Amino acid sequence: MSAVIRRVRALFAGGFARNVTLLAGGAALSQLLPLMAAPLLTRLYTPADFGVLAIYTAWLSSLAVLMTARYDMAIVLPREDADAARLMVLSLALSFALSLVAIPPLWLAGDTLAAWAGEASLARLLPWLPLSLWLAGLMQAFTSWNNRHQRYRANAGGRLALGGSLVGVQLAAGFAGMGATGLVLGQVAGQAASTLVQAWQDMRGRFGWRRGVDRAGLAGVARRYREFPLINAPHAFVASLQDMLTVTLLTAASGSATVGLYGLLMRVLKLPAALVGQAVAQVAYRDLAAAHAAHEPLRPLLARLMAILFALALPPFVVIVLWGDALFAWVFGETWRQAGEYARMLAPYILFHFVASPLGMVPLVIGRQRTAFAFTVAGISLFLAALSIGFERFGDVGDAFALVSAVMTVYFSAYFVWLWKAVRR
Repeated sequence: MSAVIRRVRALFAGGFARNVTLLAGGAALSQLLPLMAAPLLTRLYTPADFGVLAIYTAWLSSLAVLMTARYDMAIVLPREDADAARLMVLSLALSFALSLVAIPPLWLAGDTLAAWAGEASLARLLPWLPLSLWLAGLMQAFTSWNNRHQRYRANAGGRLALGGSLVGVQLAAGFAGMGATGLVLGQVAGQAASTLVQAWQDMRGRFGWRRGVDRAGLAGVARRYREFPLINAPHAFVASLQDMLTVTLLTAASGSATVGLYGLLMRVLKLPAALVGQAVAQVAYRDLAAAHAAHEPLRPLLARLMAILFALALPPFVVIVLWGDALFAWVFGETWRQAGEYARMLAPYILFHFVASPLGMVPLVIGRQRTAFAFTVAGISLFLAALSIGFERFGDVGDAFALVSAVMTVYFSAYFVWLWKAVRR
């Protein structure tokens, strides 16, 4: 037993664990507020309201990954701070420009886009999407900038501001009877608060790092890190399309109320990823990049990372599989019991997804983005195919989700094997 304890302590020892704990703590507080408010929110809003929010956030997630052309992901990589500053300016400029580009179609063709999504009430909410996209791009850029400078408290504070503002606005709007509009306004308010907190230190310094950045320097880093917009951006966009296509398929097959149930269960099941997975990814990315630059072996870091992630994911997985339906009914109300049943079916998929998400940083470090892109395309294709075949063959949402879990468990196992072999080379 003492040997096991020593190994566990060694696993979590060092600055890596401290930084993960700091970021996870901010994420925990950020998610704890919405989680505590959820039993009230699910009584103020209907599953259909949450379904509209799920469609909005799916569109936001899909488009947000393009807002900086993924240059934000390169900010932690350069040796020189001047190059990192150039990447930061490039990311911010692209985010602003692309949000302006999004205004005409989202403002003028909202009815057409809402009809395509299968939810007419979405049309009145799409004008908010360009603002959400701009804020998402700013959050991505400042997250990477703060990571580079090890300002993990700023990112943790941003997450806390996100959760607190989101809940406050959604509760107020819920009591005012604003329906799905209140849920979307809460999303926008949370993003704005998070951006302000993350950027506060730089705002106080009047963004001093931007001085000395010229067009020639911007063009230079744009060329040097061109794989991020050319490969990583399409990769991330295709990966994010899964959520958009899933909610579209669910809306067509079963209506926005089912999308609302799905949105809630994914929010709850992915809570460990929001609490810990993203924090692990942020710290691991920097550590992996530093080890790779120093020509140190990456397998020990990868092994430790996977062990930590599986150890953190298993307890909530077991709870959901055993008591998911009863737990959802007790916490969120009897109306949401079916969401708990769906959660039980999807729990294996979420377990492996939780472990795989932070590991997506590894191909960026070792320069294997093309193969990772191919894996992503295959994974999305398998997910949507399993969901469609499940609907067609069984005619039941729960059975379709069970098939998805079985197929994706095999897929993620193959992905882990590839990563293990890739870091050895």
